[in-house]
Amino acid sequence: MKSRFLALVCAGALTIASAHATPDRETLLREVAAMEDQFCAMAQEKGVLAAFEHFAAPDVAFIDTDPRQFRGHAAVQQRMGKFPAGATLKWSAHHTDVSADGTLGYNYGRYEIRSTAPDGTERIGGGWFLSIWKKQPDGTWRYVMDTGVPDRPSAPPPPASAPKNNG
Repeated sequence: MKSRFLALVCAGALTIASAHATPDRETLLREVAAMEDQFCAMAQEKGVLAAFEHFAAPDVAFIDTDPRQFRGHAAVQQRMGKFPAGATLKWSAHHTDVSADGTLGYNYGRYEIRSTAPDGTERIGGGWFLSIWKKQPDGTWRYVMDTGVPDRPSAPPPPASAPKNNG
């Protein structure tokens, strides 16, 4: 009886230890990078708003829409609900990292927005993005914060110098 009790205690301790084992960092890095790729792919297939809604955590916030006021679905609507019709948004992570405990991760990289101006010319803009991902209780990754910073506009060309009069 005593040895059976000891075996059950040891088995329970091993179960608890394995539940709190350090997650495999390489697997987590691949998971977080894959989430960003899936997020962008859905934006191309189903639209930007649909992708931002699908991958958002219930408590998502955005810096540029006052996270004190807008959280969750309302934050996604406030930020992405007015995305221009016909415009496309593509992005790709340049760097991925995860926390030591495997509960948070982030990606940053480049994004590009393409749209058509009223005169029919194509507009192209871009910049850097940062997505912060949090592992949810069901094991899925959802972004909890997302932001983008446009590139600085190019410096205007110097004014053309007036032709010299050699007369």
